[in-house]
Amino acid sequence: MKIYLSLLVLLLLAGCEQNLTLTLPEGEVQLVVEGHIEQNAPPVVILTRSVPVFSTISPEELQKSFVHDAQVVITSQGQDYVLQEVSSAAFTPELMQAVSAQLGIPAALLGSQNGFLYYVYTSDELKGQLGGSYQLRISQGGHVLTATTTIPQLNPLDSLWTVPHPDPAQDSLVNLYYRYTDPDTLGNSIRYFTKRNSEPFYPGYFSSVFNDELVNGSSISFPLDRGEPKGQVKLDQDLYSYFGKGDTIMVRWAAIDLPHYRFWSTLEAEQSNNGSPVSSPNTVRSNITGGFGIWGGYAVSYYTLIVK
Repeated sequence: MKIYLSLLVLLLLAGCEQNLTLTLPEGEVQLVVEGHIEQNAPPVVILTRSVPVFSTISPEELQKSFVHDAQVVITSQGQDYVLQEVSSAAFTPELMQAVSAQLGIPAALLGSQNGFLYYVYTSDELKGQLGGSYQLRISQGGHVLTATTTIPQLNPLDSLWTVPHPDPAQDSLVNLYYRYTDPDTLGNSIRYFTKRNSEPFYPGYFSSVFNDELVNGSSISFPLDRGEPKGQVKLDQDLYSYFGKGDTIMVRWAAIDLPHYRFWSTLEAEQSNNGSPVSSPNTVRSNITGGFGIWGGYAVSYYTLIVK
C-alpha cells in the first residue's frame, strides 16, 4: 500500500509540472571607473556605462559604453586638474604606454587602424608622485562619483631568478622565482605584472595581488606565475606559469594601498569562483562612491631578466 501511495503522489506531481518563464527586471545603469596613476606618468581614467548581465557583448556595444560627456577632476596638494577626453587615435607615445599597461593590450592594437577606438580621460599637466594623494571627482548626467587613492613609496624586490621545470622532458621551460623583504609596517600590498618578449604586461591570471598580513616584516621566496590575458577560453595547463629559454622577462612590481588591494583581491576571487556551485558569494570592494570600479595608485619598479 505504501508503494502504491508513493507512486500516486509522484504521478500527481508530474501532472502538475509547469514551465516557468521568469522576466528579470534590468538594473539601473551605473557608471564604471577604471583609473590609475603611477609615479612620473599621467593619470588614465576610463569611464563606461554598465551593461545588463545577460546582454550580448559585441564590439559595437562596447564602443557605445564609453561615456563622453563627463567632467573629470583630480585634486592633489590643493590644486585641481581637469582631465580631457582623448581617443586612442590621438594617444601620445607616453599615454599609449600607460593605457597599454593598464588594459593589458598591445600598443599596436590601441590605434584606430583596427576600427575600435578607446577613450580615456587624462591630463598632460599632472604626473604622479611617490607618496602623493589624489582625489577623483566625476560629474555626469546628475551622477557624482568620488574616490581617493595614494601612490605609496616604492617597495622593491630583492631578486629574481629562474628554476628549471621539474620534468626533464620539459627542459625548455623554467619557473620564475622572486625574493621580497616586507617592511615592518603592516598594510603593505603589491600588484604584479609580467611581460614576455614583445607581449604587453599581463597581471597574474588567478591572483595578481599580495598583502603582508601573514608575512609582515619577513623575507619570502616564492614562484611568480607568468601573467596571462584575461578572458581566455581555456588555459594551456602544460605551459601555464612557465617561461621559455631565451625569453626576455620584464616584471612590473607595484606597491598599492589597502583599498586598491581589496578591490583586485575580491574581484579576482569573484572571477575564480564564477560558475562554481560550491563557491561562497563574494562582493567586489570598490573604492568608488556613487559608482563601481577602481581609482588606484601604483608605485612601480621594473625588472628585466633574460632566460639563458
